[in-house]
Amino acid sequence: MKKIRLLIVDDELLAHKLLQGYCQQIDYVEVVGNCYDGISTLNFLSEHAVDAMLLDIQMPNLTGFELLESLKNQIPKVIFTTAYTEHALKGFDYDQVIDYLNKPIRFARFVKAIERLRKQLTLEQKFNVNLPQETSPVATPKEQAPDEYLYIKDNKVIYKVSLANILYFQSWGNYLKVFMTNNEVKVYRKTLKEIIAEMPPQQFQRIHKSYLVNTNKIKALQGNMLLLEEDHELPIGRAYQLQVRTRIMGNQL
Repeated sequence: MKKIRLLIVDDELLAHKLLQGYCQQIDYVEVVGNCYDGISTLNFLSEHAVDAMLLDIQMPNLTGFELLESLKNQIPKVIFTTAYTEHALKGFDYDQVIDYLNKPIRFARFVKAIERLRKQLTLEQKFNVNLPQETSPVATPKEQAPDEYLYIKDNKVIYKVSLANILYFQSWGNYLKVFMTNNEVKVYRKTLKEIIAEMPPQQFQRIHKSYLVNTNKIKALQGNMLLLEEDHELPIGRAYQLQVRTRIMGNQL
């Protein structure tokens, strides 16, 4: 994979220096620009192609959220950088948001976020290449294993995935991203509503408009975030908080 073209967006010079220094230590990352407010970011993106942004939330003129709204369908991948965790939770409402980093940002946590970004870009690149083969959903052979497996077609190969190995599903338009153990991610042609109807309700619980989680993979509840195995953190939507706390946390932990 070619280098990830990264734009740093923050209104603080020290934040730029820190993030720039972190990026210089990762061979597959290239910082292609530095912007200090939302307006200059819009101008930069109109003239330059980037793969992702390290985006601060609290900025003059336009906040990070307002910037994403202004970009509409032309949003690159985003890793939020913020001192306010409660604001970062809203970021998961955007499909392009990969992760968020709390300031002060530790290098080890930064590397983990960049690695998640790399895996997502690699996955989508592969998916786009194989898109012509993904024109129709694959029927699940339920007579073989109705409740234990999910069958996912990827590049003309049908994978038999054990439900026990699924961490969570993320809505992605008319598709799903299926996050599994061992850092595997696959794309599945199905909506979140459809997969909810198919998954055993005693094992899978919706926690957000975009996420369905395997309750057996939950490690802890931290504020409005659900911590899963393999260091995955997901937001709990406001409409689902009571249900998550009473059913999942009461029964599982």
